[in-house]
Amino acid sequence: MRFLYKRPKAELVYEELQDVLDVMACDIFILLDLFWFSLIFTILLAPIIPSLGYSILFLIASYSLFSGLYFFLIKKIVIKPE
Repeated sequence: MRFLYKRPKAELVYEELQDVLDVMACDIFILLDLFWFSLIFTILLAPIIPSLGYSILFLIASYSLFSGLYFFLIKKIVIKPE
């Protein structure tokens, strides 16, 4: 059955790969990723956080910290604007 399968042209594969890379490097996707990371971080630390209010405050603080690190360290230093 392998002879029935046609391989796609390399140009089509590179175009699709570039589309995927553009989406993954998009700021909204990265911020959504940071939100999920902060949420998981908060849930894992839930046993030592005393109340729901502190958990929400910790979620907001960790999201702000991770977003700040992304924008100030990665975006300003590694990806230098021209």
